[in-house]
Amino acid sequence: MCQLYFRECYLKLQEDNMMAFASPLAVAHPGNQGTSDDLHFGPFRLSRAERRLERDGKLVPLGGRALDVLFALAARCGQVVSKAELTRVVWPGVIVEEGNLRFHIVALRKALGDSAQDGRYLTTVAGRGYCFTAAATPSPNAPLGATAVQVPQLPLRTRRVIGIDATVVDASSELLARRFLTLVGPPGIGKTTLAVKLGHDLLEYFPDGVAFVELGALNGDALVPAAIAAAAGHSLPVDYRLEHLLAIFRDRRMLLILDSCEHVIDFVADLAEKLFSCLPELSILATSRESLRAEGEHVFRLFPLACPPPTLPPSKEAALCYSAVEFFIDRVQANQLGFQLSDEDTPLVGEICRKLDGIPLALELAAGRVPAYGIRQTAALLNGHFRLLWEGRRTAPLRLQTLSAALDWSYELLNEPERAVLRRISIFVGYFTLDAAIAVACLDNSDRDNSDRHSVVRILANLVSKSLVALHETPHGVRYRLLDTTRVYGLSKIEATDEARAVAYNHARFCYSYPSGGEPVY
Repeated sequence: MCQLYFRECYLKLQEDNMMAFASPLAVAHPGNQGTSDDLHFGPFRLSRAERRLERDGKLVPLGGRALDVLFALAARCGQVVSKAELTRVVWPGVIVEEGNLRFHIVALRKALGDSAQDGRYLTTVAGRGYCFTAAATPSPNAPLGATAVQVPQLPLRTRRVIGIDATVVDASSELLARRFLTLVGPPGIGKTTLAVKLGHDLLEYFPDGVAFVELGALNGDALVPAAIAAAAGHSLPVDYRLEHLLAIFRDRRMLLILDSCEHVIDFVADLAEKLFSCLPELSILATSRESLRAEGEHVFRLFPLACPPPTLPPSKEAALCYSAVEFFIDRVQANQLGFQLSDEDTPLVGEICRKLDGIPLALELAAGRVPAYGIRQTAALLNGHFRLLWEGRRTAPLRLQTLSAALDWSYELLNEPERAVLRRISIFVGYFTLDAAIAVACLDNSDRDNSDRHSVVRILANLVSKSLVALHETPHGVRYRLLDTTRVYGLSKIEATDEARAVAYNHARFCYSYPSGGEPVY
């Protein structure tokens, strides 16, 4: 009797967990008479009611657990589902090894005709989980209302947002006035954090909701429309056309948040421009390391948190007036309960904030080292490459778990000439002029007055637009500068090439030939 009772409890718990991931296609509009549990994608039909997967009308042999995994992933079409979430749903209340999930994922890939490299329907998102990316549609025999689905929730808002109150106010007013806003800034500056906060803060202005699309998890343009539709609570037919996406948003006053656009930027720019021009009730908020350069877009640049100057008196009260210090101490206290900033450590904390250029991600990663090294040793370690490898939150996207990963993401999106210029100008500490960049980046002396010179000028502008080089107006004219972390990353890259000696030689020769008493080089 006891075994039977526990078995019934187990089955009930499993049923409850599966209902939490119930297929969105089973959620019908209250006014309709019928529902459909069938989901069609490519040559496949997936039926929850029959617990059956068919290909061209023929049964695809698949184990019960593998089917449960497929149901859970299909219910979150276009979204990344973590391994832990899948395990809780498929094996509720049971401790299982990760290898069990991998075994059933392999079985699913085989049944769907996928491979680990070419995931047409099932994509692995490294370090995060799995994503069902099929352009799916409900059964053609189902009533139209039966295709209505539950709109996914916004990500949870950050526990505490420091130093951006004025930025939030300005970005909110711009978005409401312009309808199409792109948050642009370097890696780790908090674009996604701000976008999520704006989504929560402005919910009352969008009666039809806010759709959040995490594009960073997608590995190709073809997956973008399905992810946008899924975020709005719909699916797309196999023969997708733009009209299908327009129909989802037509006459709906919504905010569409497109997060991390840079790796699919050409496709997203074209699609966002069309959505904006065709749907006057839709507002679009994008985040990217460079602007989309789309019609109707307004660019909102994000800047680092304020850092104290080196001349600041060693007073913790004075230092905490700067948002970078306040943020850093808040993150230290989250890792080390009871930590209090002392006047003795205040100059070192100011130095840490300046070395990390007030970038929130860099400050958060450094704060996580304080319990292990202390303030003084953490500041000392910033002089090397160690900072690039410090790890952050396990739950963060893989590209944001270390500074090196964040910069790798941007570096890999550059073409080779852009990478070469970024590596070479990383020799500059602080500000440098356009002439200095040309002198250092052109390794072949004979080309400095020809094509290479023009190429460096063009590439430097591209690096500015991609938030990898900062431009400053000074009393002596325009100057450029790499954030210190980016400079350290660039030096690590150039050390792995055979260019280091030539770049150092060019740098020394330019400094030597620069006229004394003239405008400063840096």
